[in-house]
Amino acid sequence: MDYFNKIKKPLLIGALVSFALIVALLVFADFKEVMLVYARMDLRFLPLILLLAPLNYLLRFVKWNYYLKISHISPQPRMNRYIFLSGLSMTITPGKLGELLKCYLLKEHMDAPVSKTSSIVIAERVTDALGMVLLLACSLLAYPFGKTLLPVCAALLLAFILFFRFDQPINYLQKKFAAPGNIKYLTKSIHFLAAFQQNSKVLLAPRCLLFATTISFISWGFEGFIVYFAAMALGGQISVLGSVFVVSFSSLLGAVSFLPGGLGVAEGSIMTILILTGMSSEMAAAVTIITRFSTLWLGVIIGVAGLALVQRELSRQKKVYQEKGSVD
Repeated sequence: MDYFNKIKKPLLIGALVSFALIVALLVFADFKEVMLVYARMDLRFLPLILLLAPLNYLLRFVKWNYYLKISHISPQPRMNRYIFLSGLSMTITPGKLGELLKCYLLKEHMDAPVSKTSSIVIAERVTDALGMVLLLACSLLAYPFGKTLLPVCAALLLAFILFFRFDQPINYLQKKFAAPGNIKYLTKSIHFLAAFQQNSKVLLAPRCLLFATTISFISWGFEGFIVYFAAMALGGQISVLGSVFVVSFSSLLGAVSFLPGGLGVAEGSIMTILILTGMSSEMAAAVTIITRFSTLWLGVIIGVAGLALVQRELSRQKKVYQEKGSVD
């Protein structure tokens, strides 16, 4: 399957919307003033700024491997790395749910059941969100703006975990909708959900949840420093807690909005919070653009490269199987 054709449209739309948002930020903040801010940028900070998001991905890869091991799924190591990276290309999708692409890549690579691998991807998203909720809770010590968002996100995550942690809700759905004579598609969906729940129950067990959420807290904490170093490079100033608050709040708000990549919501919230902290509009716009490139588009670029490597490996794997079949 040509997965590039599948992602081409959302990537193009996302890129166009992102470009329009950048133009809007530049117009709002005065294009010339923003360019003057960039002209004064201390480029020594740039490698550090661009390294923080990949450090997040590295720790998330540790979590991915942990979940694979628990689920007794063992892809070929090189292919596993490529598949994980390819998921980053789907950062532009609503709630990053496009990372379910990894399930289909694992299915094509080693015939891993999607009902099991999808629970891994969802558990990743849940623990990522929990990590950001904890970061937001810590940063509320300095910035009280997120007092409403925090309990809403925490309640939604708790409800999800409880629903899939215990058998009773799924058992009820099976009795209600999966009985003989019901709609075939509905019955099939309930059976898929039951298989999904069985692996989710393991992944969301307290010990696993604690380990994965701790990794998420640390990994997303790296991205929380991006605003801090971006402001410092541009001659601005913000506290470490303020930086963590900006990134965690905007990420959660973008996820809750369920807009692709949180586009518009994330940029708007970052810009607004920075201005509320006393930063000038031109400095806030410059920091926002750097932050969104580092936290969104850098990952997408790495993900597209990973997907290209996956497609090459799958083609090679298919060719080997065909040659082996013809010899046999």
